[in-house]
Amino acid sequence: MKIISILLIGVIITLIIGFYNLYNGGDYALAQKTIGAAVMTLFFIVMPGFLIVRYKDKKLKSFIWNPDALRDDDEEE
Repeated sequence: MKIISILLIGVIITLIIGFYNLYNGGDYALAQKTIGAAVMTLFFIVMPGFLIVRYKDKKLKSFIWNPDALRDDDEEE
């Protein structure tokens, strides 16, 4: 979780730098690439890492919607 927090802080700092360069007359192409790299890092590295750490050793079947279980509950009543 510590590594994920460090990565998240790095992504936020990178986004701030990218938007700063974008709106204050910096290199437009570099700003776009910086923002894109930060967003890709967030969604392809940080978020899956968080989900893996957060749901480790949990019963994921309880989070899945199962219509058969609903039918079984209706039949019992």
